[in-house]
Amino acid sequence: MKKIFLLIVSFLFFIFGCSTKTTPVFVIIKSPQIKISDEGFLKQGFGYKELTIYKAGNVPVKFLIKNNEICLNNKCINKYYFIKNYLNEEDKNIFDTILDKKPFENVKIVKIKNGFIQKKGFFYKVTKDSVLFKDKKNNILVLITNLKDKK
Repeated sequence: MKKIFLLIVSFLFFIFGCSTKTTPVFVIIKSPQIKISDEGFLKQGFGYKELTIYKAGNVPVKFLIKNNEICLNNKCINKYYFIKNYLNEEDKNIFDTILDKKPFENVKIVKIKNGFIQKKGFFYKVTKDSVLFKDKKNNILVLITNLKDKK
């Protein structure tokens, strides 16, 4: 029985451990409360997303999104309050949507080569290698561009 349990735990660890994806990115996040621009890593795993930005080699800025909270440099708050206070937006899942490169619900999608564009008081463009979200009314800019591996 113990061997079967260890086999199941090992299998689950293998499946979920291998489901983590890390992508090198260039990030710009600009709002009235946050101004960050530099290279970093976007790590996505089972039930969480982590965006780490290495600000010119100094202490990195780390966003961790899990369940119903967002942590900024290990200080966690409710996702809705974070989005409302730092991005001045109402949609608590806006950061998840942008990081996942998914379309916003109930907004017309215009297909483009390798992606789509959405407009509704904001401009949102997703391509295979980048995401751009601009909201002029709330003075928000989020740009995430995948960095190519240099070979």
